Amino acid sequence: MGFDINKFAGEFKNTIGWMLRDSYAQEIKKDLQLFKNNKNIIDAYPDSVEALRVIIELIKTNSWRLKKPAQFDSKRDSFINRHATNFRTATAKDELIKLVGDRRRKNIEQLSTHSTLKQFTNNLYDLAKQGKTEVLGEKGRDNYLRDFGYWDRIPMDRHEMRFIIRSGIYHACSTKDKSDHLEKSDLHAALTSFCTKYLKGYVAEEIELGGAPGIVDIFIWSFSAEDRYNICGASPKCEECSLKGVCLYALTSSS
Repeated sequence: MGFDINKFAGEFKNTIGWMLRDSYAQEIKKDLQLFKNNKNIIDAYPDSVEALRVIIELIKTNSWRLKKPAQFDSKRDSFINRHATNFRTATAKDELIKLVGDRRRKNIEQLSTHSTLKQFTNNLYDLAKQGKTEVLGEKGRDNYLRDFGYWDRIPMDRHEMRFIIRSGIYHACSTKDKSDHLEKSDLHAALTSFCTKYLKGYVAEEIELGGAPGIVDIFIWSFSAEDRYNICGASPKCEECSLKGVCLYALTSSS
């Protein structure tokens, strides 16, 4: 049997449904509820302290590539409790630069130029669509945007990259004649195309997935990551995978 993207999409929907009932269902639902809450919060409070908390952590950890220092959370929260929306004052900026490190001074200066964090978020989204960023690195940018309401942004890492290529999504849904599976932007485009064409109308936890590849990313990450199912990880466990009958990698490996 050859690869069929329609059959894959049908089984992928079934797999999402299974994940929402299985052992990590509560963790996944908690993630999705957080994203919905964040979207509402920054719309209601344009200088949301929740958004500031996440931005500070992303800057300090280089988009979670680095471990947080001991006591970082308490120091960050103490800063927010004292300054909150007044973080743009000279005194607060100096304190914030000290918290994240002087190498990140430019990041804080850039952030402070925006009148509100909502305005920063909207501008960051416009930059993302051009393949650009400010304040945050590429993955941190997409993590932040996805987490605060721009659900078409996909924080691409090795888990998503492996899954998109192995599954056949990239091969069936690449949007360019000469795309590159090593280019995150091309993988981003392929997953977006897959969601638009094959997940339109499919709803998970009140979110329509056809226009929300960033939310689909949570299911892909959960399916692949060591911290959760670890099925499509560095060493794929095809024998345990619900997609083995429709996945390009599994079909090719078994032929």
